Amino acid sequence: MKKWSLFLMLAVMLAAPMLACGFPLPAGTQTMAVEKAVCAETEAAETCQARQDAYQLMGQLQSASVEDLQMSMLVDDGETTTEINIQGSFDYVANETADGLGASVHARLDDGMITDEDGTESISGVEFIVVGNEGYSSEDGGASWQMTALDEETLTGLGFVLGLGGVEGASMDMFNDPTTFAVTVGEPVEMNGQMMQVQTLTVDLNELFLNAEALGGLLEGSMAAGGESLGMSEEDLGGDPAEMAMMAGMLLPFLQGTSFSTTLYIGADDGYIHAVEDNYVFAMDMSAFDPETGAMTMSYTLSGRIVNHNGAIAIEAPAGATEGEGLFGEGGLFGSTGEIGGGLFGE
Repeated sequence: MKKWSLFLMLAVMLAAPMLACGFPLPAGTQTMAVEKAVCAETEAAETCQARQDAYQLMGQLQSASVEDLQMSMLVDDGETTTEINIQGSFDYVANETADGLGASVHARLDDGMITDEDGTESISGVEFIVVGNEGYSSEDGGASWQMTALDEETLTGLGFVLGLGGVEGASMDMFNDPTTFAVTVGEPVEMNGQMMQVQTLTVDLNELFLNAEALGGLLEGSMAAGGESLGMSEEDLGGDPAEMAMMAGMLLPFLQGTSFSTTLYIGADDGYIHAVEDNYVFAMDMSAFDPETGAMTMSYTLSGRIVNHNGAIAIEAPAGATEGEGLFGEGGLFGSTGEIGGGLFGE
């Protein structure tokens, strides 16, 4: 159980914040548990109550749209770099079951770029629809569509891009222990015709990594939700999350620059969450411990405005779609194996 097991287990945390990040939209109308409603240790009761009420309302949504979607992800493992930048929007209708994303989704990517060791590829102007486990994509403004069945890894990748964590994301929370995060209230702003209460939740990395129970729960959830996508198992790591959490504190000196925060905009009149801004940076530099180990960095930012809460939105499979991988195939957004960028989580 050595440094490499600890390193790999901490790397699994790359999946956890992305699943815990995102828009608080229910994954299946029967599955959205109100998990993200813990009060910080020093938080005022009124801000915590506002957040609890907002999550309750969001968990009951049947439909919504996300405008001004912006997602950026950068992964540098010390040898190769992969970067994804996306701007667009999507419509969302909750399903009765948690199949697929737990919702039908119609997304439009106004601007998109993927850069990796093979070069840069534009995905601007594409759109896709997900209904259950079926994916439909179009690169000509909806004039023609290709359809394919989506596997679990591809659905996970879609969730990262759109900020939809599915059932796993709905049940995971970076802010589930009162001692490991703080809440800051910003100046009210006007949005969607009403004033917004602005709350920023920030993880205290020292408190989290020295709290074996809280970190163990997060790692366990991350392994269950994202371990397979990262190609890791407890057998690969040489220990279980609880064991790793007990030893994680010794890695704090190597995690300088790691941070996680999310900002919520809560409507003063209707109580809904109207915007989300997530910022996550994972930085690990063990070169002082092992000069042959390169520094590893990952950043993930996601933001967007939630509008048309419970609006009349209909999402259906496009007529006349032909069999074909399209956006979801080799060279597309998720590669032939369902990995973002054709290998973000691959070899």
